[in-house]
Amino acid sequence: MKILISQEGLNATLATVARAVSTKNTIPVLSGVYLSARDGALTIRATDLELAIEAFTPCEVISEGEIVLPARYFADLIRRIPYGNIELSVDYQNYVASLRWGRSQYVIHGFSAEQFPSVPDIAGASVFTVSQSLLRDLLRQTTFAAGHDESKPWLTGVLFKLRENKITGTATDSVRIAHAESAVENPSDHAFSIIIPSRSLNEVTRLLTGDEESQVRVSVTANQVFFDLGNMRVISRLLEGQYPDVMRLVPQTYPTDAVLPRAEFMEALERATLIARDGAVKISIQPEKVTITSNTPEVGHVYEELAVASMTGDPIDIGFNAKYLLDFLKVLETSEFRFQCSGSRNPARLQPAGSSQFLYVVLPLITL
Repeated sequence: MKILISQEGLNATLATVARAVSTKNTIPVLSGVYLSARDGALTIRATDLELAIEAFTPCEVISEGEIVLPARYFADLIRRIPYGNIELSVDYQNYVASLRWGRSQYVIHGFSAEQFPSVPDIAGASVFTVSQSLLRDLLRQTTFAAGHDESKPWLTGVLFKLRENKITGTATDSVRIAHAESAVENPSDHAFSIIIPSRSLNEVTRLLTGDEESQVRVSVTANQVFFDLGNMRVISRLLEGQYPDVMRLVPQTYPTDAVLPRAEFMEALERATLIARDGAVKISIQPEKVTITSNTPEVGHVYEELAVASMTGDPIDIGFNAKYLLDFLKVLETSEFRFQCSGSRNPARLQPAGSSQFLYVVLPLITL
C-alpha cells in the first residue's frame, strides 16, 4: 500500500472516525483505525463493536492495500504535521507504516487488517431516506432525554418507529419524556420498531449538516442500523429489550395552558439556577405574568417575572428541577412555546407554539 494524501483531508477524516475508537476494549486491534486504499480514495474506519464510523477521503493511490494503525499515535501525529501532501507506505512483512513529508519521516507499528472487524452485511435491510435537516431535528429533540441507568439498557437509547412515511422518536429517563416525529421517504412501505443507543445517535447528530437538500439513507437490519451520509457512514448495534409504552402516561387534558417567550424564559431560568439548590425552582403561571422563584437560605433568594404571551385556564404554582426545563428549551428553535399543566403534582407538557410534532413531558418537584 502506498498513497499520497493531503494533511488537511486526512486530519479531518481521522478526527471524525476516531470518536468510535475503543478506549476500554481488551482487544488490541480495536485501539486502532482501519485504513484501506482503493479506487482513488482512502477508507478509514474505527469501531468498539457497538459503534462504528467509516469515512472516505480522496487520495492518490500508487498501490492498493490495507492496514490498521494505532489511533492515538496516528491521529496525534497527523494533527501536528504541517499542511501539504503526506506519503504513506506500508511494509506488510512487519506491518509498519512509513509517513514522509518534506524532509521528515515517521514509522508506526500497526496490525494486520485481517484482525479488524468487517462491516456487517445489509442484505435484506429495511431502507428509507430522510433529509439531514429533518433527521438532525429529530435526534436533537429526543436524544437528550435518554437515560443513563445501565441496569435498564433499553432506556439508554431512543425508540424509533417507522410507519408509512412517518418516523417517530421517543426517549425517557423515567423523569421526562421527549417525543418527536418527522416525514421520511419510505417507498417500500417498511415498518419497524427499534431502540438505538443515544451515544450512537449523538455521533450521527455531530455529522449532520442540517442541509435540507442532502439526504441520509438509513438501513435497518435485525441487530444493526446504518446511517449513510454519502462520504461517511455510522453503524450502530441495536439495543435489546421491551421499551415501555410511555406515551400512554402523558395526560390528555391540561387545565392550565400558557404561551411563553422561549429566550426570556430560558435566560431567567439560567439565572435562577445560580442560586437555586439542586436546580429547584417554583413557577407561578398567572393570566398576565409568569414568575420564577427560588430560596436558598444560606445563599439568597431569586425572583424573576416575565410577561405571558397568552394564557387560558387556571393559575398554578408548580415546582421543577430547572435543568429538565432548560434541556428542552436549548433544543427548541421557535421563539415561543406552550407550557401546559394538569395540576401541581402531575406531569407538565411543553411543546413549540403552533406545532405538535415535538413534545416534552416532565414530572414536577412536589417538595417545594
